[in-house]
Amino acid sequence: MTLPAPSIPIENIYYLFCYAWDRFEEAKAISVEGISSPDLPNLLAKVLLVGTRNLLRRGLDRGYEPHEEDIATLRGQIDLGGTVRLWSRRARRLHCLFDELSHDVLHNQILKASLRRLAKAPTLDRNLARDLQQVSRYFVDVTDIRLDRGVFSRVQLHRNISGYGLVLRVAELAFDLLLPAVGRSGYQFHDVLRDERKMAAVFEAFVRNFYRNEQRTYSVEPLHIRWDAELISDDGAGQLPNMRVDVFLRSPHRQLIIDTKYYSDALQTYRGASTFHSSHLYQLFAYLRNAQGVGEHTRCDGLLLYPEARSRPDAVYRVHGHVVKIATVNLAQPWQFIARRLHELVREPPIGGYEGAEPDLGARRV
Repeated sequence: MTLPAPSIPIENIYYLFCYAWDRFEEAKAISVEGISSPDLPNLLAKVLLVGTRNLLRRGLDRGYEPHEEDIATLRGQIDLGGTVRLWSRRARRLHCLFDELSHDVLHNQILKASLRRLAKAPTLDRNLARDLQQVSRYFVDVTDIRLDRGVFSRVQLHRNISGYGLVLRVAELAFDLLLPAVGRSGYQFHDVLRDERKMAAVFEAFVRNFYRNEQRTYSVEPLHIRWDAELISDDGAGQLPNMRVDVFLRSPHRQLIIDTKYYSDALQTYRGASTFHSSHLYQLFAYLRNAQGVGEHTRCDGLLLYPEARSRPDAVYRVHGHVVKIATVNLAQPWQFIARRLHELVREPPIGGYEGAEPDLGARRV
């Protein structure tokens, strides 16, 4: 179930994506606080405009591109076949193959095409659209290309062009949002927040990279859990898959599995009663029990984390020795409060127990 169109400030959406891309440090250099942007396309256009201007001030990247030319003196390698054809026409020239340093590299081509494409967005401020077109004219020696999904994955970022990382990510997001208008010329934007699969991946990556960059108590590690299972027979094809954990935090005193869910409500309703999503709890508990069963993570806690929408649970239980927390984070509040909330959610429990957690033995069982 996808989140209903939430009233998340557009700068928060931008920050979510920057963390998901692991580009938040670069994003700090382009402040969006106080920018009056009516929607996400205008904000992305401003970020792309400022980022491109910064690249132009530092100088666009150049790379060696293959080139061939008929010239009077030797340069690079002689192409024998081409040279013979020239001589057969009595042309006293050599057909040479050589590499030439040029701005006409793929990442500049993508940037130029993105500036021009985004300038055609229907809701874009006219002054902003004009500025995008003007900046694109500085790419005079860069070839015009047609953007598609595959072209972004062909860019290989390295240290010399690390400054392109954020603007290329912004350009890719703008490409995903800007769709050809059906039945008419031009483009239209679709609401990224209603794209359940994309936003679920973004929310997961945001949480993982936030904890990787913004705290030092835990290390953030990949975790694949094997089933605590013994093979009795195997008469067919196939095997048990590993379980891949969304976010895994480890400290000397605690291990924490975080399972993120981009859902409209952290509660489900059945016959008039509101309960937590059983399938989500089953999944988290499967992680905890199987990790414990294979002897890898005997002291592991769990956290089910949702964006706050229709409800805001904040419950802690102890289930078979594992502390399990169900909680939300309000993405509509100022960013400093979002950061504070995420820090609070992983705070290590006090020595001797977890405040608010139910004991292993007690009058009330869940």
